[in-house]
Amino acid sequence: MRKGVGRGNIGRNRGSVTVFVSLMLAVLLFFFQAGLQSARSAFLRSQAEEALELAEYSVLSEYHRELWERYGMFYLDLGYGGQGENTGYLRQRIRQFLNENLPGGTAGRVEAGNIGRATDGRGMAWYEQAVSCMKGQLGILHLEEAPDYDRLGKQAAELQEAYEGASIREQENLEELGRRRAEEEGESTPNPVSDLEALKRGSILNLVLKDPGAVSGKKADLGGVPSVRSCIPGAGPRGKYGGTAGNDVFFHAYLLSVCSNGAQLLAGDIMPGSWLDYQAEYLIAGKDTDIGNLEAVCGRLLALREGLNYGYLLSDGGKQAECQALAALLVGATLIPGLVEAVAQVLLLGWAFAESVLDVRLLLGGKRVAFWKGADTWKLSLTDALELGNSLEAYDEREDSLGIRYRDYLGMLLALITRETKAMRGLDVVEGVVRGKPGGMYFRIDQCTDGFWVEADLIHGRELTARRWFCYEW
Repeated sequence: MRKGVGRGNIGRNRGSVTVFVSLMLAVLLFFFQAGLQSARSAFLRSQAEEALELAEYSVLSEYHRELWERYGMFYLDLGYGGQGENTGYLRQRIRQFLNENLPGGTAGRVEAGNIGRATDGRGMAWYEQAVSCMKGQLGILHLEEAPDYDRLGKQAAELQEAYEGASIREQENLEELGRRRAEEEGESTPNPVSDLEALKRGSILNLVLKDPGAVSGKKADLGGVPSVRSCIPGAGPRGKYGGTAGNDVFFHAYLLSVCSNGAQLLAGDIMPGSWLDYQAEYLIAGKDTDIGNLEAVCGRLLALREGLNYGYLLSDGGKQAECQALAALLVGATLIPGLVEAVAQVLLLGWAFAESVLDVRLLLGGKRVAFWKGADTWKLSLTDALELGNSLEAYDEREDSLGIRYRDYLGMLLALITRETKAMRGLDVVEGVVRGKPGGMYFRIDQCTDGFWVEADLIHGRELTARRWFCYEW
């Protein structure tokens, strides 16, 4: 009896184990099926994301060729050569590339948004890519060897203010002392720089150019340029390179490398283009003619050099003595105190002006001019300075071997302009140049993007929604 009972218990135990195993297998099969389904979903999503990535490469490969070849910039023109922005065509191209790269699947809804534009942040989006471009080309170590435009420009501007203040003060002083002499002594006081004053009132280009007739006569329509019109708003700058003094150094280098200037054109180093030729001067002056921009920039360069040259004369006792001696000779005997000193100061100011005219003339001729003058780099004698109109040609081949060129002085003037102004005027130049190229008639720089978000609905075994940031990396 005991043995029989024992055999029955064993059978029941074996049966219970079989049920437990069956239940376990069912659970395992469920998880196995769920795992397969999850793996399949992950595989399908991976294929969808890969297709979206390939679509990104395909769409962005249609970048604007002229912007890349001339300006080193990667931008997709959403105008596609037409008269307006065509985001519908952009979506069509994305959908086409998705279908080509998604085997067995199709693309449904495709949206593109948060479009970053070159004009965003009043040109700061373009500024950031330009800074990146120059950092890649030059590198920080190489650029550190270039002149510090910001520091030199500010120093020159301070001396310019000192010169202008002294010029007004000394001229008024001389006029007052001259009236007193006429009343008390019945003698007139000659103004030794009257001829120089007449030259100042004339065209600066007639003084600083060897051939004024060679100046470009081009005029541009600035009525609808990016710096003036209301540009299409975008997602804003990426914030990778903020507007700082350190980044401005690279931006200035970029602008001066892609924008032609008057000295290059006058020397025949480059050929005229379809838009304004004196583009670097336009960045500074913002006028609609080449001659207007060149004249404005030459006037500013002349003012900077006047301050620098006058500062040197105040430190040179020998040249001050020359002015004092000539002033005494011109005035003669007088009882008016301070009259000789007033004439001497006016002579000193006129001498600085004459030397500055020669400096600008040499710069436009492709020569180097010392930033800080010394006895070995000062060129005009006092006599030649007073006969300025007849003495400049003899100095046309003089050059300061350790000096800096016209382009560097343009960099100083750029450093004195607000970041927004030079960025937007730079975009004026880019748009104007591209519009002058075949097929560029309707080009607008605010229709150019370097990044945007794409969201697409894909049917690939199941319905999927994928999002990706389409952008150029810089």
